[in-house]
Amino acid sequence: MRVGQRTGAAAPLGVIRPMKRLHGLALLRFFGLGGLLAATMASPLQAKGIDITLPPPASGASAQVFFSPDAETDQAIAQAIADARRRVWVAGYFFTSSALAKALDQAKARGLDVRVLLDRSQVTLKYSSATYFHNKGVPLWINARYPVMHHKFVLIDADTVGFGSMNFTRAGAQQNAENFNLFRRWPQLASTYAKEFERLQQESEPYRPGMAFDSATQPKP
Repeated sequence: MRVGQRTGAAAPLGVIRPMKRLHGLALLRFFGLGGLLAATMASPLQAKGIDITLPPPASGASAQVFFSPDAETDQAIAQAIADARRRVWVAGYFFTSSALAKALDQAKARGLDVRVLLDRSQVTLKYSSATYFHNKGVPLWINARYPVMHHKFVLIDADTVGFGSMNFTRAGAQQNAENFNLFRRWPQLASTYAKEFERLQQESEPYRPGMAFDSATQPKP
């Protein structure tokens, strides 16, 4: 797939028109309901093995596609969080990005519904943001239900979702070859990810310093 000239704004969804890649950021312009859109709609979410097919997005939906390490993806995510008006929910495997941690803390200070859910590895990881979130009072849950809770997505308000291969880390944004995709004005997609977040939260434990785990499924009291 070729990418073409940056337009300066997220492009509407549909069939891909070639555009230029600039600084690792591909803004894909779409027309119709084929190609990448169909693949996105049919992609399975990791909700107990259930495949979820979404209806087509509204005509105003848009997508931004970021390819690290050149895209300043963490800055784009931080700006999306800063623009949030109601909620920001984040599920992540690794989370060490100070820029994104501060953006979430600031969102909480604005009175938004901020929730963070991380893999159990973040309890003991030296540079994890878990301690920062705890000290700042950002609600944090730890998921130990699976060998790895490998999600990397952010849900903003009722119509914006970002997800991709990139962990919420400086290395993920600035060093590794990664992708991250921001979909705006697509409430059906946001609702689907909200349900997955709530499912994960129900099987997770609120973070507390020093928490440990007896097995892959149960934390120690």
